[in-house]
Amino acid sequence: MAGLGYIVLGLLSGAVTGFVTLAPGVLVEAVAGLALIPAFSGAIVAAFERVETREAAAVTFLASASGLALLGISGAFWGLIAGGAVMVVRGWR
Repeated sequence: MAGLGYIVLGLLSGAVTGFVTLAPGVLVEAVAGLALIPAFSGAIVAAFERVETREAAAVTFLASASGLALLGISGAFWGLIAGGAVMVVRGWR
Protein backbone atom coordinates (compact mmCIF):
# COMPACT_ATOMS: atom_id res chain seq x y z
CA MET A 1 0.00 0.00 0.00
CA ALA A 2 2.86 2.37 0.81
CA GLY A 3 4.43 1.66 -2.59
CA LEU A 4 1.19 2.56 -4.30
CA GLY A 5 1.07 5.80 -2.31
CA TYR A 6 4.62 6.64 -3.38
CA ILE A 7 3.76 6.01 -7.03
CA VAL A 8 0.73 8.32 -6.82
CA LEU A 9 2.76 11.02 -5.07
CA GLY A 10 5.50 10.69 -7.68
CA LEU A 11 3.04 11.09 -10.52
CA LEU A 12 1.42 14.12 -8.91
CA SER A 13 4.73 15.81 -8.02
CA GLY A 14 4.91 17.61 -11.38
CA ALA A 15 1.48 19.15 -10.86
CA VAL A 16 2.33 20.17 -7.30
CA THR A 17 5.59 21.73 -8.46
CA GLY A 18 3.74 23.70 -11.12
CA PHE A 19 1.20 24.86 -8.54
CA VAL A 20 3.93 25.99 -6.13
CA THR A 21 5.69 28.00 -8.84
CA LEU A 22 2.45 29.92 -9.41
CA ALA A 23 2.23 30.92 -5.75
CA PRO A 24 3.92 34.14 -4.60
CA GLY A 25 7.40 33.65 -3.16
CA VAL A 26 6.38 35.16 0.17
CA LEU A 27 3.67 32.52 0.59
CA VAL A 28 6.12 29.68 -0.08
CA GLU A 29 8.58 31.16 2.43
CA ALA A 30 5.85 31.56 5.04
CA VAL A 31 4.71 27.95 4.65
CA ALA A 32 8.32 26.74 4.87
CA GLY A 33 8.84 28.81 8.01
CA LEU A 34 5.71 27.39 9.60
CA ALA A 35 6.87 23.87 8.76
CA LEU A 36 10.14 24.50 10.63
CA ILE A 37 8.48 25.57 13.90
CA PRO A 38 8.28 22.01 15.37
CA ALA A 39 11.94 21.34 14.55
CA PHE A 40 12.99 24.65 16.09
CA SER A 41 10.97 24.15 19.25
CA GLY A 42 12.31 20.61 19.66
CA ALA A 43 15.87 21.85 19.30
CA ILE A 44 15.33 24.63 21.83
CA VAL A 45 13.78 22.25 24.35
CA ALA A 46 16.68 19.83 23.95
CA ALA A 47 19.28 22.61 24.21
CA PHE A 48 17.84 24.10 27.39
CA GLU A 49 16.95 20.80 29.05
CA ARG A 50 20.11 20.31 31.12
CA VAL A 51 20.63 22.94 33.81
CA GLU A 52 24.43 22.64 33.64
CA THR A 53 24.58 23.71 29.99
CA ARG A 54 21.62 26.10 29.89
CA GLU A 55 23.74 29.29 29.99
CA ALA A 56 26.04 28.06 27.24
CA ALA A 57 23.03 27.17 25.09
CA ALA A 58 21.55 30.63 25.61
CA VAL A 59 24.82 32.39 24.76
CA THR A 60 25.29 30.20 21.68
CA PHE A 61 21.75 30.91 20.48
CA LEU A 62 21.92 34.65 21.09
CA ALA A 63 25.33 35.08 19.48
CA SER A 64 24.30 33.02 16.46
CA ALA A 65 20.97 34.80 16.04
CA SER A 66 22.53 38.24 16.41
CA GLY A 67 23.93 38.22 12.90
CA LEU A 68 27.37 39.17 14.17
CA ALA A 69 30.01 38.84 11.46
CA LEU A 70 33.65 39.44 12.29
CA LEU A 71 36.58 38.93 9.94
CA GLY A 72 34.17 37.72 7.26
CA ILE A 73 32.98 34.82 9.45
CA SER A 74 29.27 34.49 10.18
CA GLY A 75 27.53 34.58 13.54
CA ALA A 76 27.01 30.81 13.64
CA PHE A 77 30.74 30.28 14.11
CA TRP A 78 31.03 33.01 16.72
CA GLY A 79 28.03 31.57 18.53
CA LEU A 80 29.79 28.24 18.83
CA ILE A 81 32.95 29.95 20.06
CA ALA A 82 31.01 31.99 22.65
CA GLY A 83 29.05 28.95 23.84
CA GLY A 84 32.23 26.91 24.10
CA ALA A 85 33.87 29.70 26.10
CA VAL A 86 30.94 29.71 28.52
CA MET A 87 31.23 25.92 28.88
CA VAL A 88 34.96 26.25 29.68
CA VAL A 89 34.43 29.04 32.21
CA ARG A 90 31.57 27.14 33.89
CA GLY A 91 33.76 24.03 34.05
CA TRP A 92 36.41 25.92 36.04
CA ARG A 93 33.95 26.90 38.77
